[in-house]
Amino acid sequence: MEKAAYQIWSELESRWRQLRRLVAFWGPVVELPSWTAPALAIGALIALALVSGVALLSLGVLLTALLTAHLLLDRIFGVSVGMAPPR
Repeated sequence: MEKAAYQIWSELESRWRQLRRLVAFWGPVVELPSWTAPALAIGALIALALVSGVALLSLGVLLTALLTAHLLLDRIFGVSVGMAPPR
């Protein structure tokens, strides 16, 4: 009986550890050798720089589109959009 209880307890503990790793980021999801840590850190920094570049490029495209829409409305169609002070 003790052996079965110990086996069930160790299985439950193992599953709990896996669940904590997946849900709460308390540990790595995949166990990698320690020598891969520098490559993983450099890869993460490159990915962060790439994502930041995409975000800045998207912001630039949005601002260009807004400027184009403003110039089209103002110069071509003669519609001016302004803000009035609150009363």
